[in-house]
Amino acid sequence: MMAIKDAARWLFFRRRERSTHHSGYDIPTRLMNLTGSGPETFDAISDWHMRSLAEHTPIAKDHYVLEMGCGIGRDAIPLTNIIGPNGSYLGIDIVRDSIKWCQQHISTKHPNFRFVYFDIKDQLHNPAGKRTTTEMTLPTADGSIDRIFLWSVFTHMAEVDITHYLREFARVLKPTGLILATWFIVDQEILAKARTVDLTPFHLRFEHQVEQDCYVNDLAKPMGAVAYTKAAVSRMLEAANLALSVEVLPGSWSGFYSEPKGAQDTTILQLRSTIKQ
Repeated sequence: MMAIKDAARWLFFRRRERSTHHSGYDIPTRLMNLTGSGPETFDAISDWHMRSLAEHTPIAKDHYVLEMGCGIGRDAIPLTNIIGPNGSYLGIDIVRDSIKWCQQHISTKHPNFRFVYFDIKDQLHNPAGKRTTTEMTLPTADGSIDRIFLWSVFTHMAEVDITHYLREFARVLKPTGLILATWFIVDQEILAKARTVDLTPFHLRFEHQVEQDCYVNDLAKPMGAVAYTKAAVSRMLEAANLALSVEVLPGSWSGFYSEPKGAQDTTILQLRSTIKQ
């Protein structure tokens, strides 16, 4: 009886939880906050993402698209106006409630938009997770995906896990496919500049070197923000048989670049075998 009462109480409060209206959807505000920004910037970041994708990895209506770290659908929702019935979208996240919400509210309207929960143990977003990143396989066939994108995912991951995902990306990417991924990419000059400014709410100074090419912002929560040198990024790409399609697009987070192209440093990647010699 108590279990039934507890379940009813949970449903009652879940129905009453605060939501924010966005593009025809009432999205739970607490899940919006898990994207790294709340309702105040949700629309602006979504618009910026769409402009960046259009400029660097254009998405056609018949493309098969994969987003890692899809969250509560900040990018999936506007992509429902771009990807047609002959294309598809696959969103993956480690926050179960976000995936459930997307399945119930986006997939029901757009059946070609699919959302999958990865029960990966994560210090910040899924501490009770039962699996590791390197155990996971992307739920799509080899050579099936036109575009892959992920915002602020590699900025919370260890090198071994990033390399695993990059290898999976290379496996599922079509020969004409492109990947957009953001990072914190550093060298000593960039670190020196970042440590003299405070341009983000997260105080990104990366004062703790934990490996030769890896720095973290907080030793107590090392995956809260992780930065890698250019050498580390090159090593990871080579291990996955991927390569830069264009030069790294510098971010504004460090204050180092006079003409940043986004908040974080952005790489546009393709299969190494498709690069013309």
